[in-house]
This record gives sequence, C-alpha cells and structure tokens, in this order.
Amino acid sequence: MAEAGALGEAVVFLSHFKDMPDPRQRSKVMYPLDEVLLLMSVGSAGESETIVDIARFGEKKLTLLRRFRPFLHGTPSHDHLWRHIASLDSKEFQRCFVAWVAALTGVPEGVIAR
Repeated sequence: MAEAGALGEAVVFLSHFKDMPDPRQRSKVMYPLDEVLLLMSVGSAGESETIVDIARFGEKKLTLLRRFRPFLHGTPSHDHLWRHIASLDSKEFQRCFVAWVAALTGVPEGVIAR
C-alpha cells in the first residue's frame, strides 16, 4: 500500500514538471529530465545535502528508483547531475516547483515564497 502511495506521489511530482523545457540535444540525452528531477527530489528527501550525495544515493537506491522510472542507463554521476541542473531555466523550474508545492500543501501558488 505504501508503494502505491509513493508511486502516486512520484506521478504527481513529475506531472508538474512535464512541460519543463529540456535544453539538451535530444540525440545526446542519456538521462531523461524526468529521471534527473525525480532523483534530485527523492535524493533530497533522503537527506542528501550535495550533488555528490544525491549521485551516491542514486547508485545505492537504483532498484527503488526503477519502481518509478526506467533509469535505463542507471543514474547520472554528480558531474552529469550538475550540468543538467545548471542548464535548466531557473524561472521555469521555480514555476513548476511552486505549482507542485501548492498542490501538495493545498496552499495557493501566490502565497508560496519564491
């Protein structure tokens, strides 16, 4: 039952980021944006404090992560994670993140600090 709830939460999280632009060249993408975002979210919730911690979390918890997304190439290294996150449009990320937090908490988006 808890696994079904976690899967639902992952789907809700990813639904808020589905329109997030991915600036990378499609033919060169090894790690899809939804997998990178899910890893960052779950890793952060798992008390990872740095990109290196999140990359290690991904390596250790790959079986868990694959319950939510395929992760066909495993999880990205901390260097790849850093490049992916640095390439994202911060305003778009903020918009998606605020929408997700609003849906999660029931607080209107305009009330959530940006």
